[in-house]
Amino acid sequence: MNTDRKFVAGRVPFTWRKLVIAGVLACAPAMTASISSPLAAQAESIDWNVQTNGPGKDGSEVQLTVDSRWGPGNHSSWSNGRRIEELQGLGRAQLMGATQPVRFALVKEAGRLDCSGTAGAGRGSGACSFTPDAGFATFLDARRIGRPDAHQAYSLTMSGVGRDLVDALDKDGFAKPTIDQLASMGIHGVTPDYVRALGSLGYHLSADDLIGFRIHGVTTEDIRELAAIGPALQRISPSGLINLRIHGVKPSYVREMAAIDPGLRNVDSDDLVDLAIHGVTPALARAYVQSERRPVGSGALVDMAIHGVTPDYLEQLSALGYRDFSADELVNLRIHGVTPDYVRRLQQSGMTHVSADQLVRLRLAGFEPK
Repeated sequence: MNTDRKFVAGRVPFTWRKLVIAGVLACAPAMTASISSPLAAQAESIDWNVQTNGPGKDGSEVQLTVDSRWGPGNHSSWSNGRRIEELQGLGRAQLMGATQPVRFALVKEAGRLDCSGTAGAGRGSGACSFTPDAGFATFLDARRIGRPDAHQAYSLTMSGVGRDLVDALDKDGFAKPTIDQLASMGIHGVTPDYVRALGSLGYHLSADDLIGFRIHGVTTEDIRELAAIGPALQRISPSGLINLRIHGVKPSYVREMAAIDPGLRNVDSDDLVDLAIHGVTPALARAYVQSERRPVGSGALVDMAIHGVTPDYLEQLSALGYRDFSADELVNLRIHGVTPDYVRRLQQSGMTHVSADQLVRLRLAGFEPK
């Protein structure tokens, strides 16, 4: 495989960026392309195989895999589910019938694959030739994106990039992509509709951010829902939106937290990521507000989660009459091992109405109730 494969993952803060990118590579769909290395002018070989895909496997949907070589060490492989109609000249009857010679073409705006071989019994294989579309190359050049070489045109063809995507990027004020970035957009599913929807929300992104959004599943629906929750979430940065997706922060979680305490309506994306990293649940926020009868901020919730203050811990203390503790007091109790059982035993020995500070002092002194 080509060791110079280009992969654009979007801006991801924190020191583990490389781990995130590695994880994305491991989970990416079976569509890869060597789109940045010095390459031969034409493919040395292009091979195809196809088999039935989809519900029923009746030949209406197929899995088309195309492998190509473009010189020493440069190999690309694409595997996509497609409607049989995309393979012009190959019909369902040919694919599902007796094995026979076949010819078909995969035609896109950037170029066309002309393929021949044999097919039957739901599968087929053979070889292809590729012809770039000169008109599309001229179109890209006129848009100041550049004129693709043969392999770049092949990557654009296989990823399905057409004029409508370039037009959407231009019209909505997005940064002008390179040819390789256009191919990456096609690989990761950046569509004209997606570009237009982001533009309507005021997100006029770089090519890398667009690709990063698709890799991590940032949706325009999530952006709208988050913006409706609070002012701090009405214009989240691209990196902030990506981080929310990486850490599994969904609008439903943010809405639930905001409903528990008015102060939690003003958290920003960094606060939300911090809450998610430390496992802060709505149950913890709700238990604190109900048992301690005071507002709570995101920082206090993170501190409590870090030190093991759980909803159950709060509820047990509340049942023993211990309410109105601050988050700092609760964290201090947990750090020094003041458990509900210890408080209960103190009460049974006649020691009631002991303050949080006194409870900690008793624990530090090693006092054990009889």
